[in-house]
Amino acid sequence: MSEKVVVEIGKNYIRVVEGKYHNETIEIDRFFEKNLDDNIIREDIKVDDVLLQIELRSFFNQNKVGKKNVNIIFSGISNILIRELEMPYVTDDKVYNMIRHEARQYFPINIDNYVLDYKQLRIFDEGKIKKQKVLIVGVHRFLIEGVINAFRNSGIKISKIDIEPNSIVKLFKIERKLNKQTDDNSYLIANITRNGVSTSVVANNELCATKLFPLVQLEEMFKENSDQSYDYEFSYIEDLISESIIKFYDFVRTREEPITNIKKVYLTGEVCQHIDISDILKKRINMDVELVSGFKSIKKIGTQEKSVMFSYVTVFSGLI
Repeated sequence: MSEKVVVEIGKNYIRVVEGKYHNETIEIDRFFEKNLDDNIIREDIKVDDVLLQIELRSFFNQNKVGKKNVNIIFSGISNILIRELEMPYVTDDKVYNMIRHEARQYFPINIDNYVLDYKQLRIFDEGKIKKQKVLIVGVHRFLIEGVINAFRNSGIKISKIDIEPNSIVKLFKIERKLNKQTDDNSYLIANITRNGVSTSVVANNELCATKLFPLVQLEEMFKENSDQSYDYEFSYIEDLISESIIKFYDFVRTREEPITNIKKVYLTGEVCQHIDISDILKKRINMDVELVSGFKSIKKIGTQEKSVMFSYVTVFSGLI
């Protein structure tokens, strides 16, 4: 059970956690956060690698954070590509090229600008043809290259790069197992942060769709110094968050391959320490909605405080 360091990179913040994962348990040692005046991620496709390098060096040295075995999580990226594809079964050495070829037919963008990853979901026979279903995920090449440059120039060794929706889903899969929720129903996760409303659907125990709804109002919430101004926009922000989740819910139920057995919505994220939309959402979509502020899988005195769990849930999930 080796110790890991996870760095969550948001538009204008960095969160870091040191800890371990073993036997469905996340053990937290230390966690830190730094909010920045300038944006690290710009236009959803670029990283200010010079600014990130400066901040990483300062942050890691100041807190004496280990620079080996470091995982990275991108948060607040709205142009992530994600899709399930069915294609002929081929050997591992040919899968990636076939995926890139297939992706050109499904995404109306220059696929050469994206770094693709994939996960094989299942292998099946269709008549006499052996096929496979894969989940492909793509992140803009500039983001990957910018982060790699910044970490390398800071003397930090990257072990893995992940995206917030995938990392959060891994945490909820473990939680459902620990809570003995073994039904086959699909569920929706809304991670509500200053980046926006990150919505994901899990079907057949796999992430199958995700979308970020950026909301300027949420970003401004964390810049406000006036409690009076903050309270004034409460009901408006609640409506914006609810509408985002409902839009995504309606989309996945009516898309080309609809997901119709969604039975539960989980709410988490830093905004949830200030706003609870669970009652509003229950009335509007007539479904079980749970505000998740504690996780059985996460162990450390102090981390189960609601403010900590809501704010650090993404970076904690990166230890899995």
